[in-house]
This record gives sequence, C-alpha cells and structure tokens, in this order.
Amino acid sequence: MRRRRLRAPGSRDADAADGADPPRKKRYDFSLPVGETSADVNEGNVYAALAEGDCPTAQSNLDATRQNFREPNYVHLFQAGVHLCEKDQGAAKAEYDQVVWQGSNGVWFICEMYRAVGSVLKGRSKASLGKCPPTIPIGSTSLPPETGEPAATPETTPEATPEPTPEPTS
Repeated sequence: MRRRRLRAPGSRDADAADGADPPRKKRYDFSLPVGETSADVNEGNVYAALAEGDCPTAQSNLDATRQNFREPNYVHLFQAGVHLCEKDQGAAKAEYDQVVWQGSNGVWFICEMYRAVGSVLKGRSKASLGKCPPTIPIGSTSLPPETGEPAATPETTPEATPEPTPEPTS
C-alpha cells in the first residue's frame, strides 16, 4: 500500500502534480537613476544613454571615449551595462567578470552602474551591494557639496591613506 504525504490545507508542494510552478529565484532588472553626469563626461555620456535605455548611443559613446575613462575597470563595467541594456546577459557577465572593483572615486553614477550591473548578474538587491553618494539632480552643480566625510563606496574597500601635506619651500 502506498502512503500519501500529508500537507497543510492550501499548501503547495514543489513537485505537486497540479501544474504548480516551483518557486523561482527573484530577477533584478537593469535600471539606473537619472541625474547630472557632466562631472565625468566620458563615463557620464555612456551612463546618460543607458539611463534612457538608448543602447546604440551608449555603445557608440563608449567606443568613442573608452581610452579616456578614469579607470580601465570602468570600461568593462560600462560595457557590461551596455550588454544588459541589449538584454545579452552572457556578454555582460563576461565583461563584468573582468572588473576588479576598487570603488567609484566618489562619483555617484559610477557607483550606481556598479550596483545596477551587479544586482542583475549576482541576483542580489542593489542595496546589498553598498551605498552610493547621492544622485545629483540634472541641471544642478555637477559636484556634490563638501561634507567633510569621504563618500561611501559599494561593498568594502580599503580606506585611502591621506596625502602628506607638502612642505613649504623657501
């Protein structure tokens, strides 16, 4: 005689024969906040196009300015973003795997790019990937106000050592 498993009324079993789908892993969408990006025009133009969902313009901007990016890592990060914009997760992962994250240098939109790409590819929330400097509204000054505190960077990064004060010359 075959025994039936008992379950609570209304509960679902992942292997139930009633056609129920098993639970799915949460998917995260590639989305970016819109803001002022003129502080770093090379990365900023690519970011602005991606934030608008304009994948071809983002790729064109990246191709034209990649040699002028602040950090070589940012080229891989932004290329991964272009691939996600184009819905090519495999190519995005290949680029993202080349990124060695050392922080965003306090630039809000580079930090947001890191979190957006990482969220999709790692299957984690953006919040789990650290906190970014505040988004700067379009049309305002391109630099955040000085707070006297260093800008937060995603995940854990080593603290920068302060530059020595130059000695006066006589």
